Amino acid sequence: MKRTLLTILLTGALLTACHSNQKPEEILDHQQMVDFLTESCLIEGYCAIETRYNFDSLTPEMVYAYDEILAEQGISREQVEASLAYYAKHPEEYLTIHEDVAAALNALADTSSFSGDL
Repeated sequence: MKRTLLTILLTGALLTACHSNQKPEEILDHQQMVDFLTESCLIEGYCAIETRYNFDSLTPEMVYAYDEILAEQGISREQVEASLAYYAKHPEEYLTIHEDVAAALNALADTSSFSGDL
């Protein structure tokens, strides 16, 4: 009985020690997410104006624009999807990402003729 309990405890300790809080390799890091989401907001804003806010479906222009962002940033759709799923389970991290996205968009607004906070 003691031997079984000891084996269970040691196995549990080893599994806990091997479990890491590090992100899986395919997950985009904080800055990559900020860059991707900032560009996504800009695309969606542009397309909203161009389509008069008709978002019934993705336009070919939106698909092309997203493909360009992915290629430019060297990331895949699968990485974005996995990252969104990961950060959905880590809302504290996702909140800081969104705060940085808002700051990036406000900085862009400050350098343009647009006046007002986002």
